[in-house]
Amino acid sequence: MAFFRSITLFSMLLLVNNSGSVSGQQTDTAPAQKPVGVKSMSLPGLDNVFQVDEAVYSGSGPAEQRSFDALQKLGVKTIVSVDGTEPHLEMARSAGMRYVHIPIGYDGVSNDAGLAFARVAKEIKGPVYIHCHHGKHRGPTATAVVGLCRGTFNQQQALDFLKLAGTSKDYAGLWRDIRNFKVPSADTPLPELVESTPVSRLVKAMSQISHHFESLDQMQTQNQHPLVRKKNHETLVLLKEEFREAARKYADDYDEMFQKWMRESEKRVDTLQTVFQKDDQKQMARELKAFKMQCKRCHVAYRD
Repeated sequence: MAFFRSITLFSMLLLVNNSGSVSGQQTDTAPAQKPVGVKSMSLPGLDNVFQVDEAVYSGSGPAEQRSFDALQKLGVKTIVSVDGTEPHLEMARSAGMRYVHIPIGYDGVSNDAGLAFARVAKEIKGPVYIHCHHGKHRGPTATAVVGLCRGTFNQQQALDFLKLAGTSKDYAGLWRDIRNFKVPSADTPLPELVESTPVSRLVKAMSQISHHFESLDQMQTQNQHPLVRKKNHETLVLLKEEFREAARKYADDYDEMFQKWMRESEKRVDTLQTVFQKDDQKQMARELKAFKMQCKRCHVAYRD
């Protein structure tokens, strides 16, 4: 059974953490009320980590040994990924944990995904860690669903948790589906849980682009170091190739504007290569900001 509605084109290419509200969307400016029992945590190699109850944690994706070590120390037995990126299965297994993969998009939680999260809530044996990439949008939404199914949250507490985690109001579908979620009855058939769910090639490509860009963003201030400069150069080459291939491979699936924006992004990488070579910090910051805006433009246009 498919666990997710079609993950839209740029769901994996969120290079900027959006805030605010969608046009026509009611904006809730009240401060988040921390649901009873929710605790924020600081763990090595992980961001935006919360303990929701005695068995449920939420945060960013583990991608290095120290993050898996930290989860192991918490006693985590199951990791649930809602990201489109292939889970780090071997690292999890080495730490004595299993993966469950239920990828969702930024547009909301499908019925199938909701039922899969209900099964996670029902079958938890030992602590579970739920994550997307950054731990701010899709991961907290999935955690809120699990919390609703476990009775940890009521509807308002689930919405307060999204606010606390920093879930953007731009992703109206995530907020809508938490607001409207109904816990399935005890006799509702629930889907099997799997450790890895196939996603489209384009989703994988967009996810890789996001990771490449974040590497540049993080290494920008260290660009003068020879090893960092070499890494930045390699990352830019890979970024350029990803955009070129996206425009070529998916030309028949998307409109002319998509192809145009892919070509513009490829040219922007050329500019970035020149700027990084000069090691002009101010210009690097400007170009990276402009690049982020290009990515955000595509994300808004194609994510739904």
